Amino acid sequence: MNFLAHLHLADRCCSHMAGNLLADFVRGDPYQQYPLAVADGIKLHRFVDSYIDAMPEVLQCRQLFTTDTRRVSGIALDIAWDHFLAKHWPLYHPLALPDFVSQARQQVEQYQDNLPDSYRLTMSRMWQQQWLLQYRDQRTITTALERMALRRPKLHQLANCPELIDKHYDTLELRFHAIYPQVIRATHTYRSQQ
Repeated sequence: MNFLAHLHLADRCCSHMAGNLLADFVRGDPYQQYPLAVADGIKLHRFVDSYIDAMPEVLQCRQLFTTDTRRVSGIALDIAWDHFLAKHWPLYHPLALPDFVSQARQQVEQYQDNLPDSYRLTMSRMWQQQWLLQYRDQRTITTALERMALRRPKLHQLANCPELIDKHYDTLELRFHAIYPQVIRATHTYRSQQ
């Protein structure tokens, strides 16, 4: 799952939104670096990532990729899942997507302590360029993956993933609707035990 799904899941189980976004930018034990609520959000994000990566349905989806692209298929699928969530947003949240994004931004921007520069830059771009709303458009998958491939040469195979996502689009869309409710339930269970 990418930014939109992590915000949605945080909202669904009353977790700290900025903490859930910070997770990809923070190393080590978050409880040594951040207040409890923020650290709990970071840990929730990490739980979601590990849970979804281990799901049999997701492992099957990764087999749809070529041998060359399978190593980066998890990243490509994260972008695809956010696209499907945005596309089918009314099935998963009562607020319209633009209203949710606006509220999420307000909550995220309230927290300004101990933020890595890379996080600040990414969040600035995300809000200004309206990435979360653009996820509704399938072409955003291509744009996002090609940009990531250019920025990080080790991930250059991401540029070859949009074609495979297009080829298996209907299958991935169906799988998303089977996968995401399981992720929501697992997130609620994890959060209730935090």
